[in-house]
Amino acid sequence: MGQTVEIPVEWHEHVHPRRGGIAGPGLVADEDAARGARAWERAARPIAADMAEHARTAPDLAAGVRAWLDGDPDPVGAAAVAAIAVKHVEGCGGDGFADAWVLDHGLAFAACALTEASSIALGPVPRPARRDTAGAVWLVSYSGPSEGWRGEIRRATSDDRMRASDWVTEDTAAKRLRALLAAAPEAEYADAVARLAAHRGDATRRRVAAYLVPTETAWVDESLADAARLTVADHELLVCSLSTAEQAPHAGWIRVTPAVVATLLDGLGADALPLLVQALRPAHDAEKTRPIVLKALLAIPDEQLFPVLLDHIGEQGVPAALQEAVERYPDHALRVLEPLAGDGTTRGLRAAGLLRGLTRTGRAEPAVPDADDLPGVLAGKPPARGAKTDWADPARLPRVLTPDRDRALPAAATRRLLHLLARKSPEAAGVRDFCDRHSLAEFSWAVFERWYALGAPTKHNWALAQLGLIGDDTTVRRLSPLIKRWPGEGLTGRAASALDVLAGIGSDVALTHLFELTRTGRYKGLKNRAAKKIDEIAAARGITPDALADRAVPDFGLDDQGVLVLDYGPRRFTVTFDEQLVPLVTAPNGTTRKSAPKPAATDDPALAASAHALFTGLKKDLRTLAAQEIKRLEQAMTTRRSWTPGDFHTFFVSHPLLGHIVRRLVWITDSGTAFRVAEDRTYADVRDDAFTPAPDDRIGIAHPVLLDDLEAWAELFADYEILQPFEQLGRPVYRLTADERAAHRLARVEGLVLPYGKAKGHSQGRWESVDADGGFAGGWLARRDPAGLYVVAGLSPGLYAYMYGEGDDQKVTALWAGPAPAPTPKDAVPLGRVDPVTMSEAVHDLLRSAS
Repeated sequence: MGQTVEIPVEWHEHVHPRRGGIAGPGLVADEDAARGARAWERAARPIAADMAEHARTAPDLAAGVRAWLDGDPDPVGAAAVAAIAVKHVEGCGGDGFADAWVLDHGLAFAACALTEASSIALGPVPRPARRDTAGAVWLVSYSGPSEGWRGEIRRATSDDRMRASDWVTEDTAAKRLRALLAAAPEAEYADAVARLAAHRGDATRRRVAAYLVPTETAWVDESLADAARLTVADHELLVCSLSTAEQAPHAGWIRVTPAVVATLLDGLGADALPLLVQALRPAHDAEKTRPIVLKALLAIPDEQLFPVLLDHIGEQGVPAALQEAVERYPDHALRVLEPLAGDGTTRGLRAAGLLRGLTRTGRAEPAVPDADDLPGVLAGKPPARGAKTDWADPARLPRVLTPDRDRALPAAATRRLLHLLARKSPEAAGVRDFCDRHSLAEFSWAVFERWYALGAPTKHNWALAQLGLIGDDTTVRRLSPLIKRWPGEGLTGRAASALDVLAGIGSDVALTHLFELTRTGRYKGLKNRAAKKIDEIAAARGITPDALADRAVPDFGLDDQGVLVLDYGPRRFTVTFDEQLVPLVTAPNGTTRKSAPKPAATDDPALAASAHALFTGLKKDLRTLAAQEIKRLEQAMTTRRSWTPGDFHTFFVSHPLLGHIVRRLVWITDSGTAFRVAEDRTYADVRDDAFTPAPDDRIGIAHPVLLDDLEAWAELFADYEILQPFEQLGRPVYRLTADERAAHRLARVEGLVLPYGKAKGHSQGRWESVDADGGFAGGWLARRDPAGLYVVAGLSPGLYAYMYGEGDDQKVTALWAGPAPAPTPKDAVPLGRVDPVTMSEAVHDLLRSAS
């Protein structure tokens, strides 16, 4: 038997008792039931005598019936006569035969007789109906001598679907007899086992014998190995016989009732877990059976309980069961849930929320006295407790500190804060000025974790919204991975609400993550929602989304020189960045590495831990930001975006982070003068002479097609060993010849063949394939230049026929330019009117995709 479990008391009366297990209700043989069974048997005796003479009655069964009718206590004969009575005597249901046998012949005899009765069948073996070629159904009938006119007595076969012996298992006879055996004296029990051994002649009898005395584990093993088809009742007997971990996997499914489940727990203990897990799988009656299974699982003090419940967290009743499991088995919960918490997944989020109920009691926090000079919004009598906040118990949440971190909000003020958050009151944001921002954000996240651990009930959605009122950049970093995952879990609405949270926090880091969501991710709907949110924020500030992106790049606490110092106390490390904005840590001895060293025993514990955490957060943020910003700047080059000298200096040259890649690019004014940014942030031309843009100049990233002195710039960057963040000076350049500038079509790309996947990818990137109504066109790829002209590449056979699958290669039929895309050249203009950068990039894309 497996690990001891605490079976719910209310289930004890339903258990199929076993020797050594839960004691069943005190039972004795029922004299009244026995009296009725004896009367039924007397009525059945002439019928039994007649059937014993049937030509097809099995000889051993006929002999047993004759012996029993002659007064010999033969279990086989007793079983056969009882089966005949159940089938042929009006009003006989089988109740009482086991009681009569116990009272008249003893417990061992009754066990043997009931076992024999389980495999008794009456009448001919059923034969399947058959249909002839005309469609008529033929049934088999029997005729024979007048003797045994009710048919033969035989052993049941797998073809029997309505057996006379069903009363043995479907009613209470077997269960009552098992209970009597479980409570019998040792000698009487041993006698029953010894005598039953002679009556285990087929699969059915083996199953009943194993059920009656489940302590005989070898009998149970043999019954599990039997291949005979099981009815529901037979299978229940088998499941209720289990007592070893090795037997459990062979039982298959279980019938979920309090009786079966409690008996499983009684026999297997914690080893019942795999069968209960299987019973949690979706089924037509899951709403009825799941509460039973969950109650059984909660009886098992096993670590595997937690991952099982986490796997089913979206099902009704499971979040509450998981919370109860944490409270019942805190040590198991800590061991299982702590490694999961904080891993950025929804599973980890739930684990962290569940642990919130343990961390305050399991880990002592430094004692901090209550603050007494509270702002008005948090002062006064605490609000009445209400359903909206009852689950967010302040005792389970981290304390909110004052700015000096030497005082904390009292419990009453914390409850007032929760009440404000639950009402989504803007006043809640006002507490940020009174509280330590980090502890306030940690409190906010803990509220969110608790809500999520409870199944994220929609009636308490304020727990997500409040992150936008009092969260910080750490909140953003934690929430963003979840926003990306939720649509794949069917939680698109929750992801959309989380975008409001990022907008509500509104910091540079929050905006950076919003921009990142528009450019990456698997879910188009989420990307579109993020873009719309950015448009709303930009409109509210009276600027364009591009201008918002310029302002949304965090500086991450870098100094004016774009350097971060990690102070470990005795040791100090300097963080700089390479051309891909990968942080590089330089030690005092000049060695460089890509990660911060772990704190050593000689370091200041607090300083070193803080510095290491600072670098870890920076590196994580840059994984999101670096590629995004580099791609944004490359796109600015290909779309000819430009800035005023003031904005250029503010948003790029003097920016502590972006300055590291600004110095690795060649810039150009709209009047055509190219320059670079030196280490001291001054500007220099290709001859390294100082350069100052005119106040009315516009400054952009120089596309190589615009550089007449491209080779000189390439040589200069090579001399200075400047690596570029993206392909600029080494980028392929395609200039039109004089004839091509005058032409209306570009012959050098016509006839190129693009693989379907690359052509389709272009339609979702820098090119577009959209008609005037905004629908997918598929017959062309179009690229817009800064002046509003379109470079159009006609495609054959076109992408539209294969929007949702792999299609044919696409042939470029024509490349032309005009005011609007169309299937064939329309209102075409000379190609020389197209912006040279746009034309160069268009030719580059097509040639590269066709190669």
